[in-house]
Parts: sequence; structure tokens; C-alpha cells
Amino acid sequence: MSDPPRYGRQGSLPFATWGDRAVSRRSLLRAFGGAVVVASATAGCQGEAPVRAGDYTVARWVAERGTGYLIGHRGAGDVVPEHTLEAYEAALGWGAKALEISVVRTLDGVLVCQHDLTLDRTTDLSGTISKLPWSQVQNARLQVPRLGPRWSGERAPRLSRLEDVLAKVGSRAVLCLEAKDHEAYPAMVEMVEQQRLKESAVIKLHVSSTRFAEAKEAGYPVFGYLGSFFETTPARIKELAARLDPRTDYLVVPSNENAEWLPDKLLAAAVATKVPVWVFGVHRRSELAHHLGNGAAGAVVSSIGYLGGTTTALRADVWESGAISPGEMTHRPESNDYALAWPGEGAIGLTLADRQSFVTFGQLAPLRQPSGPYELSLEVRVDRMPTQSSTNFTVAFGHADDRYYEHRQGTQNGYHALLRMDGSLELWAHAAGSQDGVPLGKPVSGGAPVVGTWVPLRLVVTPTALIWTRLDTGASVTVADSRFRGDYVHVGRSAIDGALSVRRLRVG
Repeated sequence: MSDPPRYGRQGSLPFATWGDRAVSRRSLLRAFGGAVVVASATAGCQGEAPVRAGDYTVARWVAERGTGYLIGHRGAGDVVPEHTLEAYEAALGWGAKALEISVVRTLDGVLVCQHDLTLDRTTDLSGTISKLPWSQVQNARLQVPRLGPRWSGERAPRLSRLEDVLAKVGSRAVLCLEAKDHEAYPAMVEMVEQQRLKESAVIKLHVSSTRFAEAKEAGYPVFGYLGSFFETTPARIKELAARLDPRTDYLVVPSNENAEWLPDKLLAAAVATKVPVWVFGVHRRSELAHHLGNGAAGAVVSSIGYLGGTTTALRADVWESGAISPGEMTHRPESNDYALAWPGEGAIGLTLADRQSFVTFGQLAPLRQPSGPYELSLEVRVDRMPTQSSTNFTVAFGHADDRYYEHRQGTQNGYHALLRMDGSLELWAHAAGSQDGVPLGKPVSGGAPVVGTWVPLRLVVTPTALIWTRLDTGASVTVADSRFRGDYVHVGRSAIDGALSVRRLRVG
């Protein structure tokens, strides 16, 4: 397996430099299909003196960040194992100037960066961290199948001590710190102050916490949050807002749950409190644009390079590395239940059981020439034939934003190019508001795919036409249609069984 992609300015996924030029929210939304560039993405980049210990304070962040600012959720948890030093470093490399950091305490008092109170969900060990000594906890390795095999086995990162994280990233960003273990709070605050990072810290507290008065009396800004849709009610929003100061604090609500966005009426209720509102756990540019457009001041995002527009759009996959790219997303990027398979040969696998299996290729957007001509090529292999021969492998394209796509959703305008399991090659259009697609041109038979054999495919988009070709047999469908030329592409399997693999994705 080849070396994985590296993160940051010197890696294979560099972020753009925006210099000192002022950029409006409207122009950013247009340029990135709904993304907002981190307002202070250039702080600490080339040409600027390095930030000294303790220099990056909350006050400086507030002065620099502008509107629509971003905070790294669990570091960069959609791309790098959450709450590891690697995740925090990746987020900083992509321009983050604020990080969310969760803390728990071991039996012998070591503070560890970890979201859960147990090791069960995120690591290869199990047990309650507060009941285990550091000598055992330090052996745990993060296990996050949805991020790819690059992050497994001996290459999986270990849990990070808070002391090490503060030493390495504490002076470079605002730190939104939460003691997940209530008893860890005093030691966490003491460590922050010992390292002279108090002016860089925001204390994160759940609405049920008893620490609000304590944190505010100590002079910390507060990140007060509601953790689920169930508890995000108008009454709980008011309850939380009553504990917060609009001049210094933040009211934070969940952005999505099970891939459904927070209802607009609840975001409106939060905004109406006049406390600055953040949404947390944002994955998609379309989701970010929606919430910012409805009044959110900032967002805690799980792929800050992709959402901030600081990663360069890829022209080819990096699956040989065994890792997903920023912007490469399943239906629920945060869930291992939707993880891609990794069958080897530089391929990803579409193998979900009992539902369609699609992936958004946000890492390709913006396309080099979204209005055409551009060319997308890839290879697909049937690993296990679906039950129904009428089901298909799909390339959905022409979408204006990165909302998730499956067949018959009826949520977006665009096209889908099909290779059915009976060999039919077809082009269709789909429209927002209608579950039924519209066929374009006549189907062409190219011969049924053979299990275990790679089928090369090419899609060409010009300003006026679409051309969908099977390169091994020469079968091709060409139609004249110029309606949709958006930047976002998805591939998937319409069947709810069977398994397909995809490799050699290229855009030219």
C-alpha cells in the first residue's frame, strides 16, 4: 500500500491562500457551492510570523474571524480519527483557528482527549476510562473503519493526552474544551492555566451541566450546547440562553441527526435569543450554507478543509492510500454503519445491506470546467451480483450542491448515467420535486457485466451534450441536453443487495 495523503500546506491536499483580500459571504457560497472559507485561514501561513506561545487568544480570534466562521469538530473527525493529535494537526493545517476538544480522566488522573467515557466505540479496547489506569488506556488504538484501512492496525493512532495536545497545538488556536467526565473539570482547567492558555480557552458545557457559574466566575467564555434533536426544544433553548452572555458566550445546537438537518424553526428560536448561535457536527457544504443563511454565526464542522474551501479539488482518487479524502462522504459520514468497503487494488466497495449504497465525491468539486467540456472516467466491478438484473451502477452528476443522492429521492436537479446489471447503458435526468426520472435517448446494450471483471466507463459533458460510454465494448449513449452543469458527482449501487467495487476515478 502506498503512503497516505499528508495534510496541510506541504501535503498532497494543500489549502488555498486567500491573502488579505476581503471576500463576501455571497461570493464564497457561490464559489464553493455553499462552502464558507475559514475567516482567518491565512493566519500563520506563508509570509506571516509564527504565532508565539499563548498569542492566539479568544480576543484575537473574535477580532479576525468575520462571519460564517468555522471550528474543527473533534479536530477533523470526518477524515482523521477523532480527538487525536493527528486530527487536531490536520484541522490546523487546513486553516482552523478554533478546535473542539473533549477530555476524560483515567483512574490515576491522566487527562485524555476522548469524546466517550468508555473505550468501546472508538478503540480496540473496552472499559470505562475513569476505572482504568493510564498504563492500560495508553495501549488503546483508535478504530474507525469508515475512514479507511490507512487508519487501522499498527498505523492506527493512539489516544492523546491533553498535556501533549496543549503543548503542541494550544498556542495555535482557540480551544473549546469540554470535560466529558464531570470530575475531570478542575484538573482540565488547572492544566490550561498552568500552560498559560486561559486567554485561548472557551469552556464547553452541556445544558445539564452545573459548571456554568463556575466557568463564568473564572472569566471563561462559554460554549453552551444542546446535544440532540430530542432536547433541542424552544423551552430548552430559552433555558440555555438564560445562562449565557450574548457578549462573550455561544449557544450551540445540533446541525443534523441521522442525516436530517435541524428544523428551521428551531434554529430560528435559537437565533431569536440574541446569543450568537453555532451549529455543530456539520458535514456538507450545502448543510453549512443552509444554516448560515438562516442566521447561524458559526459552525463546528467535521471536515474543516473541505467545508472551508482550503483543500484543493482532486482530479483523481487517492484510494491506493487506503483513506478517504476530505469531501468524500457516505449517507452519514459520521457513522461506521455506512462505511465503504476496501477490497484492495486501489478500489472502494459499495456493499451496504438492505439499502442503496452511494458516495458523494465532494473532493472533486469544483470541477475544472463545470459547464463542460469535462470528462470523468472510472472502472466498476461486480463482486456479488444483485438479485434483480434491472438494478444498476450509477454516476449521478450535474448537481449544484453536495446534498446526498440516492435514486428516487426527488430532491435535486441533475442527471444519472446507468450501467444496469443486464448490460443496458442509459442516461436519465432527475428533478427536484419528482421521484420519477426521465430517460434521455435510447438505451444501448453493452453486454451484461461479468462478476469479477472490471468494466471501464467514461462520461463526457460538453456545454450542450452528454456522452456515456462503455470503453471495453464501445457501447455509447449520446444526448443533447444543456440544463444542469453543477460541480457535484455521486456514484452508487441502486440495489439493496449485491456488491460493487469502483477504482481509477479520474477527471479531465
